Amino acid sequence: MPLDTFRDSKQAEKEYLRRSGGGDWEASKPFPPAGQSATDEHAQLLMDFAVLLRVLVPTPSDVVLDLGAGSCWVSDWLRRCGVGTVAVDISLDMLRLGATRLGSTRGLAVGDMERLPFADNSFRKACCLNAFHHVPNTVDALREIKRVMAPDGVVFFSEPGLGHAANPTSIAASSNYGVLEQEIVIHEFMNSCLEAGFADVRLHPICHVIPLFELNRMQWQDWTRFTASKRPFRALAKLWRAALEFAGLGKKTILFEEAFAIRLLRELQPTIEQHPVLTAHRTSFVKPEKVVDQAELEIAAAPSIAAAGAETSMRVRIANTGTTVWNTATLREQVRLGVQLLASDGSVINRDHSRHELPAPLLPGGRCEITLRVPMAPHPGTYQLKLDLVREGVHWFELAGSRPLTHAIELTETPRRQ
Repeated sequence: MPLDTFRDSKQAEKEYLRRSGGGDWEASKPFPPAGQSATDEHAQLLMDFAVLLRVLVPTPSDVVLDLGAGSCWVSDWLRRCGVGTVAVDISLDMLRLGATRLGSTRGLAVGDMERLPFADNSFRKACCLNAFHHVPNTVDALREIKRVMAPDGVVFFSEPGLGHAANPTSIAASSNYGVLEQEIVIHEFMNSCLEAGFADVRLHPICHVIPLFELNRMQWQDWTRFTASKRPFRALAKLWRAALEFAGLGKKTILFEEAFAIRLLRELQPTIEQHPVLTAHRTSFVKPEKVVDQAELEIAAAPSIAAAGAETSMRVRIANTGTTVWNTATLREQVRLGVQLLASDGSVINRDHSRHELPAPLLPGGRCEITLRVPMAPHPGTYQLKLDLVREGVHWFELAGSRPLTHAIELTETPRRQ
C-alpha cells in the first residue's frame, strides 16, 4: 500500500469520530446506544473482554497498557475490576470521549502505535482489542510495542481476522471515512511478532472454554495442514499405524477418534480465523502456575474465657502453603489476618470483626507468628472466633479452598480465672 495511503488512513482515524457522527455508539460501547438493539458485534466485544480477563489475568498490582483504546471502554471496565490502566489512542477526539466516560484524563495519552509516547520497559501487560487491524505498518508497530514492554511483558490481541476487509461495514468505513480495514491472518501475524523481536507468540484457539490452551506457530501450521488433508492419504496413514500397533486390531476406535477430531478441527478453524486471540511474549511462553491463596493456621495461645467488651490476646502461627506472595506493604491486594465473630452455632455475627497486620511479606513456604489483640463482643455468651487470611479487595482465603481456624470462647460480665 502506498505511503500516502498510510498517512491518509492515520489522519482519517483522527477525524473518524467527528466525520462519522458515531459519538453515541462509542460512548455506550460495548453496549448499544439507548433505543437500539444489541448485535453480534456487541456480543463479540463482551466475549473479547471476558477472554482478556481470563488469558491476560490482570491483577490490581498491574498497570495495563490499553493500545488503540478509542473511547476507553476497555480501560473503564478494567478499572472497574480494580486494575490500573494507561490508555493510548491516535485520536484526541476519542480520548476526550474516554475522559468523559472515565471522569478524568488521568492515564490517557495521545499516541501512534508506531511511535508510542512511553519509555522502554514501562509495562508488564498490554492489550489491544479490535484496533491493531487499523495499523498500517504492522511490524513497526509491533517493534514499538515490544520496546515499551518489560522483559517479562505480554501483549494480548483480539482482532477481526479472515473476511473482515470484505465485510460490508468495513467496506463502508473505508470508502466513506478513509480508515484502514485490514484482516489479521494468524500465521502472518505470528511471523510479524517474531520478526519484530518478540521471543514467543501464541494462538489461543479455544480461549472462551480453556483460556490457557495455546498453540505456537508450528502447532497452528500442523492444525491447518491436518484439516486440509484428504481422506485417502489420512486413511492410509491410519491403517499403517493400526497395523503397526495392533496388527490390524482396534481400527474402528482409531478411525472414530480421528474422524471426530477432523470434524471438530474443521468446525473450529473458520471461527478461530475470523476472530483470532493471540499473545505476544518478550520471553519464551511458560504456562503460568495455578495461583493458590492457601494458609495453615495454628493457635499457639488463646484464652477460653474472657470479659465481654474487653480485649484479649491470642498468639497465632501462620504458614503460607499456597503459591502466592503475601504482600503487606500496600493497600491493594494486601494480605492480613482477619477475625470473624460467630455465634455458638457457627453463624456469622460480624464478618469483619477485626484485621491484623502480618509482620512482613510472606513467600510460599514462609512462616510467621503474630500476637493479636482481639476485641470481644459486648454481651456475655458463648461465641466462636474464626481466623482466616484475607487478600484485601479480592477474597477471604476460605473462598479459595483454604481451611480457616475457629476458636470457641465464653464471654462473661467480669473476667474469671481459668
